[in-house]
Amino acid sequence: MATGHGCESTHRLLCELFDEETTPQRRAEITSEIAECPECLRIAESERDVRAIVRDCCQSAKAPEPLRQRIITTISYTEVRWA
Repeated sequence: MATGHGCESTHRLLCELFDEETTPQRRAEITSEIAECPECLRIAESERDVRAIVRDCCQSAKAPEPLRQRIITTISYTEVRWA
């Protein structure tokens, strides 16, 4: 994992790490792998912090369905590009 700037697998690992269906054991494995690279760890911590802020600010809000679909499409497209 510790390949320096722009680790290709970081994006995929973060998607898996923050997926609610990921098991605690797999989360621990991902966290351990990310910790091997200081830049990847920084990105993961930043992502975690942003998600916490959004969750705290928007806890009761629900995105309109067209926006949700655009986000899903964008994420899917991004994941395909990173694969």
